Amino acid sequence: MAQTFFRKKLHFTRTLGERLKTARKKKKLSLAQAEEETKVRLKYLVALEQGDYLTLPADVYSLGFLAKYAEFLGLNKDQVIQDFRRERGASGQEIIPVRTKARADKFLLTPRTIGFLLGMVVFLTLLGYIFYSVKHFTTAPNLEISSPSTETVIREDRVEVIGKTDIGCSLRINDQTVYIDNIGNFKEVIHLQPGINNVEVRSANRVNKETAKVIKVLAEY
Repeated sequence: MAQTFFRKKLHFTRTLGERLKTARKKKKLSLAQAEEETKVRLKYLVALEQGDYLTLPADVYSLGFLAKYAEFLGLNKDQVIQDFRRERGASGQEIIPVRTKARADKFLLTPRTIGFLLGMVVFLTLLGYIFYSVKHFTTAPNLEISSPSTETVIREDRVEVIGKTDIGCSLRINDQTVYIDNIGNFKEVIHLQPGINNVEVRSANRVNKETAKVIKVLAEY
């Protein structure tokens, strides 16, 4: 009976980590072998045996690792988990704040990270510009005519054609070149013949993609 009491007393005086380590050595296994058999990472096995709760992940993972390790060593899984909870609580070492800190460190901005982010911004900006340029010059340009509207009746011999097209395009009205300002606006006075006049407006970009519109104007003078 005294021997049984001594064993119980020894059980409570030794830490959980010491009992895990003793059980492993009785099996004549190294930590590397235990890692291979249990598939639990070596650093977590070391932390369990040393009672280093700061190194361990959140409880939901740590308890899973511990249960697997206890079964592998032939220890009472429920008793081992109970001892783990008691020792971790007594140590005052909370796991969650430590992982939060690790997560914060992971996203810490360093000069290298800032340089990488700036490089990505420049690369994406350049890529967007190239995409815009290719799209801009491989599609027909926009052409809007705000005045006059088609089938307008004019009581004089001229009409002012006003509109807008894409920057960098060339514009012709009835085969006459028309000036476009730096934002694509144009304005030109066109002479009319009595009767129906077809006012043809053509805008072409640098690769000769063209948009054309025809406005019918009735001149009565």
